[in-house]
Amino acid sequence: MTETEPVGGLRERKRLAAMHRIQTVALALFEEHGFAAVTVERIAHEADVSPSSVYRYFGTKEQMVLWDDYDPIWVASITNELPGKSPLSAVRHAIESLLSDTLNSNETLLRRRVKLIMEEPSIEAAAALGSYRAAEALGTAISARLSREHGDLGVQLFSHAIVGAITGGVHHWYESGFVTPLDTIMERVTASFERGFGLAD
Repeated sequence: MTETEPVGGLRERKRLAAMHRIQTVALALFEEHGFAAVTVERIAHEADVSPSSVYRYFGTKEQMVLWDDYDPIWVASITNELPGKSPLSAVRHAIESLLSDTLNSNETLLRRRVKLIMEEPSIEAAAALGSYRAAEALGTAISARLSREHGDLGVQLFSHAIVGAITGGVHHWYESGFVTPLDTIMERVTASFERGFGLAD
């Protein structure tokens, strides 16, 4: 770090490092003892942080499994491609880029998280709510970027369908025993939308 680096940058790195440490501890405990049996207090103790810090960073135990670094940027990574690309092309490019980063950095971690999501009902329910909110956020961003009215039917159909299809692709990855490469599955997901919703290529 240089002397001129802003404090906010250091603070953000510390926050992310703490979240990664807590998530690492939480996943190991969930896998060893079962999700329901592990308390926030135990996670905090093992991660050497206070329970209030765990709640401040994640809010719930479910979010310790669902959280990743790309949550804040994935919508922007799509809308930044607009209006130069169609929504489908923007989604395809964003998926390829983010997925490449994720798989290259830690595919094993992603598999562990997906396994917990699929096998623990409360995490799966939280993931479903997160998918709905993600689709709404994507639709709002696409509407704004393309100067469409809020609630435009084509945009809503596209955003909810694409998020649902991505979720379905992840389900297939899990159900296949993680044999089929995830990037191959996602290529098939986006290919299935080539003629969809009046917004595709």
